[in-house]
Amino acid sequence: MINWNFPPNNYGQITGLNDAGIETFRGNPLDSLAREINQNSCDAKDTKNNGPVEVHFNLVYVPAQFFPERDRFINILNSCREYWEDNAKTKQFFENALSIMELEKIPFLKISDYNTTGLTGASEGQRGGWHNLIKSVGSSDKDSQSGGSFGIGKHAPFACSNLRTVFYGTKEVDTGTEAFQGVAKLVTHLNEHDEPTQGTGYFGMIEKNRPITETAEINELFRRSDVGTDIYIAGFNEKSEWEDEIIKSALENFFIAILNEKLIVKVGGITINANSLAGLLEKYTKNDPECLSYHYYEAYTLSNRYHFPNKDFLGLGEIDLFVLPGKDLPKRVAMVRGTGMKIYDKGSFRTPFKFAGVLIAKGEGINDFLRKTEPPTHSAWEPDRHENPEEAKAIIRKLYSWINEQVRSITVVTDEEELDVEGLSQYLADNDDPSLEVQAQQEIVQNSSEGEKAAPQDIEIDINYRKMKQTVFTGIIESSDVYQETAAGAEDPEDVQESEDGSTEGSVRGSGGEDNKGQDTSGHKDQRGNSKGRENEGNNSAAPSKNMRLVRSRIFCINPNASLYKVSIQTDVEGSGYIGIKVIGEVGGEPAPVKSVIVQQTGESVNIRKNGKIGPVSFYKDEKFDLLVTLEGSLRCALEVAIHAN
Repeated sequence: MINWNFPPNNYGQITGLNDAGIETFRGNPLDSLAREINQNSCDAKDTKNNGPVEVHFNLVYVPAQFFPERDRFINILNSCREYWEDNAKTKQFFENALSIMELEKIPFLKISDYNTTGLTGASEGQRGGWHNLIKSVGSSDKDSQSGGSFGIGKHAPFACSNLRTVFYGTKEVDTGTEAFQGVAKLVTHLNEHDEPTQGTGYFGMIEKNRPITETAEINELFRRSDVGTDIYIAGFNEKSEWEDEIIKSALENFFIAILNEKLIVKVGGITINANSLAGLLEKYTKNDPECLSYHYYEAYTLSNRYHFPNKDFLGLGEIDLFVLPGKDLPKRVAMVRGTGMKIYDKGSFRTPFKFAGVLIAKGEGINDFLRKTEPPTHSAWEPDRHENPEEAKAIIRKLYSWINEQVRSITVVTDEEELDVEGLSQYLADNDDPSLEVQAQQEIVQNSSEGEKAAPQDIEIDINYRKMKQTVFTGIIESSDVYQETAAGAEDPEDVQESEDGSTEGSVRGSGGEDNKGQDTSGHKDQRGNSKGRENEGNNSAAPSKNMRLVRSRIFCINPNASLYKVSIQTDVEGSGYIGIKVIGEVGGEPAPVKSVIVQQTGESVNIRKNGKIGPVSFYKDEKFDLLVTLEGSLRCALEVAIHAN
């Protein structure tokens, strides 16, 4: 008998909607779908056929009456909704699923591959590719040249289904056997005997949940005539740009397989093959900041690129590296395994020039090793996943080191000047340390929403200027809070020194030249040099001067055309005072030609005195204070900031 069947769970574990395998691909479902499907089809290549594997993606609308055992499936959806009545998220999912089943035509994404072996073992019970795809969880029998090793990629189509239901059809290459079966990854519910069920059910022969293998019993809409496999994603979550997303995924991840004529991908009316690849890369990815495949394509094909072959890397087989220098290139290397699929983009290169590169691991040994370090999403090489993590770290470290050596061997003549900021390297990943490279990859994923690609982030750099004694203005607190400069000729300099952590520190001296930094200010000298002690604290005309220190300061240009800079300041105490900004030169500095100053937090303008000092402004302990400073003319320069107590 042919129908839907959800086996009872014998009152055991209850299955909810959050399937771990499906959730793995929920962040970017269409990209994950294209990666997994194309990879699986390439793994199933018919070695007796010289042509490339072809994968076709087409959106079809199946009349509701042809949905396999539609009435029975609707009853199951209703039972699921009733069983999870108290769970708002699950209830909403099944209400939406029921509304889809009421449509006159239900959207299906049909994915078909050609020049493959099809799914073998459909009639062999618990053996073969059919069983591994339909019924096994977390298992795979693929070899080293295959892409997958976890058996989790099979969940990717379910992440694209609003019914969590996928149908499979195949025709085997050797026997010509045809098979058809459906899988629905739903939730525990009550069957017709009021028994709780498992969450996963099957459409096909109810006895032992076997596939339909009699051709006459397979609906013509789902019948496979050529050798290969069909996947039907029921209730496909169609979007207006679903085709573009799948095309971009194929271009980004399989440009090597396509260029080497191992794979052809058709999405709707678009055919991606070796001849159309260049034009499609330019159209879909060249101007997309999240896509790098156009640069990698140039690195792999242009005549002026550098080629570094290695016939036997560490005794593990052949690897190839292609590098193209260029000022607008991303300083990334596409890490590609023998399948022709890109695993990830390697960065963290410290070279004096920009470039794009492609590394291809061709040897069987190196592919077998790298496959064992990949997560289920095949988006990184993580040594700790290997059965021997220390050995894996050593091999990947040597691989990264080899890549760095080849890139550094390139001599590029450029008129660009790059600055190696002292101390900055401690914040960059060590190119030869695979654990840091993996950490960087993981941080990118964690910072993105549910696995979506993360937008590039702005980087702020703290610059440690060389220590230099500078003469600046000194302020004295008066009862009227009016800023007064040191009288002409008075020996009243304020030393701006650099602390051990790189922040600047202001100290106030009296006219006698005594340094009060770090000293108790209960006794000090006034402008005339008269000593005043605590007995004068009540005299408002002679309040003590304040010692204020910068614990954090940053200056960076945010609009060079407008000469607009952002100044961020944080002090160790509260108080009011003035800010001085200087243009830094080789042997000192001079006051910057400040045109206007605005407090970023409030939008208020700040006064600029004739002597160049900015203020007065109020500082608050441990709170960042931001100013937008515009300089006179089109000036872009290195600046220094100092604060002066009021």
